[in-house]
Formats: sequence, structure tokens, C-alpha cells
Amino acid sequence: MTETHSVPIRIGGTLAGIAVSSDANVLCFHAPKAFPPGQPVEVTLWPDTPQAFTVQARSIGSRLQDDQTFEVRARLVNLAREARSRLLEAFSSSG
Repeated sequence: MTETHSVPIRIGGTLAGIAVSSDANVLCFHAPKAFPPGQPVEVTLWPDTPQAFTVQARSIGSRLQDDQTFEVRARLVNLAREARSRLLEAFSSSG
């Protein structure tokens, strides 16, 4: 399994994390805490940069990793066309 890209994120305005994959429906990220299924999650990609944008999601579930962070899968909700395009571009396997 190859992690092709990672994007810095801010979760809920305070927690730092890394987004590792996304498609048009699901965002996968690593975070310092777990998010129970169904919990709303606000994720800002590239925080504190001109490229920053925020997406809304609901947690599908969290899994503890060997490094004691959590891999969180979240279903994207109300995703605008522009945000969807930027996510797909950021995590495309071309290049």
C-alpha cells in the first residue's frame, strides 16, 4: 500500500493532522484522537495558507495506528463542486 500524497489539516479548528487520501465521497486522515461513527467533523486542508479550504464530514470510524495516532475515515457531506475538484486533484495518483 503506497501513500502517494499527504496534506496538512486542522480538525475542528484546533487539532493538527494529515489527510492521506480522498475520493469524491470519503476523506481519510490521521489525527491525535478518535472520532466515533456519525460525529460531525470540520476539516481545513492546508490551514494558514492561501490555498486553505474547509470541508464538512461525518466520521465513519477510527482505527488506532502503531504510532498512537488514529486513522479516521469520514464521509464528505455537502461538498461543493470546487472543493470536490480540489480534493480529487490533491489526491490524484498522476504525477
